[in-house]
Amino acid sequence: MIKKYEYEVALSFAGEDREYVEAVATTLEDSIIKVFYDKFEQVALWGKDLYTHLDEIYRNKARFCVIFISENYRRKNWTNHERESAQARAFQEKQEYILPARFDNTEIPGFRPTVAYINLQDHTPQQFAQIIIKKLELARSATLKPTKSSVGANHSKHTVQAVGCGRRKPDQATFSKHRRTSDGSKSPKPNTKTVDLTVEGISQLPNDKPVVYKILTEGGRNNYTGVAKRGKVQANIQKHLQGEKNYVPGSKVCIERMDSIQEAQQKADRIIRRSKPPKYNKPAK
Repeated sequence: MIKKYEYEVALSFAGEDREYVEAVATTLEDSIIKVFYDKFEQVALWGKDLYTHLDEIYRNKARFCVIFISENYRRKNWTNHERESAQARAFQEKQEYILPARFDNTEIPGFRPTVAYINLQDHTPQQFAQIIIKKLELARSATLKPTKSSVGANHSKHTVQAVGCGRRKPDQATFSKHRRTSDGSKSPKPNTKTVDLTVEGISQLPNDKPVVYKILTEGGRNNYTGVAKRGKVQANIQKHLQGEKNYVPGSKVCIERMDSIQEAQQKADRIIRRSKPPKYNKPAK
């Protein structure tokens, strides 16, 4: 059974390195990657016992943990707490979980010199975010790769589920159909989906949960970000088609299913408030 995580990636970093890390987190969120980054979680974290809660996040709640190594990271109590929680998970599972990224050559307890890392001096935040996205895609591909015993039983060509909607050009519908698990039941619906911005493409979108959606150009640039309530996803997005009142030019539409309309609105607001909001959204005042 494929384990579902609340976050696809959790970011652990020192406050002094926030400028770089926030740019990474923003790029990931723009690509509809579910990322744990403290500023995105201010309301959720309010009032919680952070020692206990952060241990749960970095030990159990994410598919991967990216640790931004620096001298500042080594000497902070909170970053060491996050690191120890992540290392406990890595030791228990004995597989890739911690993804090290270095600002410098600081030695961190428990990090062997033989473990591959990314040198952040060689990458902009946006470039590094794309590396994370590719890692997620690779992990999901490996997870969904059919075993020898199942090759003859399942001939579906839909074997790789899209992780998010970044700047690559997706196929008409970039997440897979439901696959059957070993017990014959349907696997859970993916949370993201990208389709053509056409009546036919929009008809493939689920209506069962609220969503935050992005209308993308052919090159993957975000032209518009909006939200839709449960049951009205297709109807709302169709209003942006050519000839409709709320027309927005675009080639694709990418959605992320959320648990509530409030959560969807909060995420959309974060995208629109940025210094370069989507072209057809009004900048926040």
